[in-house]
Amino acid sequence: QIHRRAQRQMIALAVFLPCFTPRAATRISRPTRLPVWPAWQGVALGVASQLPGPFRSWADRLEDAFGGRVAPIQFDPREADPFILLVHHRHAFRPLDFLRPLFSAAIMPEGFPAHPHRGFETVTYVLPGRAGLVHRDSEGCRMRYGDGAVQWMTAGRGMLHEEMWDTGASVDAELYQLWVNLPPRSKLVPPRVQLLLPSTAPAGGAAAQVQREGSTPVRTGRVIDEVSADGAVRVRGIARPPAEEEAAAAEAAA
Repeated sequence: QIHRRAQRQMIALAVFLPCFTPRAATRISRPTRLPVWPAWQGVALGVASQLPGPFRSWADRLEDAFGGRVAPIQFDPREADPFILLVHHRHAFRPLDFLRPLFSAAIMPEGFPAHPHRGFETVTYVLPGRAGLVHRDSEGCRMRYGDGAVQWMTAGRGMLHEEMWDTGASVDAELYQLWVNLPPRSKLVPPRVQLLLPSTAPAGGAAAQVQREGSTPVRTGRVIDEVSADGAVRVRGIARPPAEEEAAAAEAAA
């Protein structure tokens, strides 16, 4: 089961946000941009973004179009609990980039080798049409996902996992990863991984594949994708299995 408090908040954000009364922003901040994949391009655009005049907006548009950045956004727990961190990745892995193999061999591989997580969850959403990640973990699970798919990983009592860019799927990679804190009673639950597919994606298709189950079977579901009649609002939410939908409806009726 997905941690209920975080799930409800995520669903509320996804489903009910269009109904909120418009409000002015109380604070606008520009997250740190770390130049990587490709690093040389990220450095050049980072320098350009510090120049006066229109250079910052030009650099931002080029980053969006061609990649080269990771932008971590740390949340204040007093304002955003249970959300800890939001990271935006926009990268490009071009076959003709002659600096790419040198950077990968000498400085940083194309992804994140095995590292530990404990006591929280990560929700990773790959934008439609973009490449995502190849995942492996100490529980024995291996999967690849991208193109609108979501991975929801609960580290619980602790696990090692590896996230390497799926460079064979596409040149362009882009995703958001949200870290969600677990309540004290759930800090030591067994690790598990869930995979949510786009509503139109066939099971076992290009968007996501479970290549090997771990000690806990991978639970799969669907991402609801709805667009308003005028096309101005697009909402993506979490689709629950029918049994859970019935249980939720019965709970609401009671």
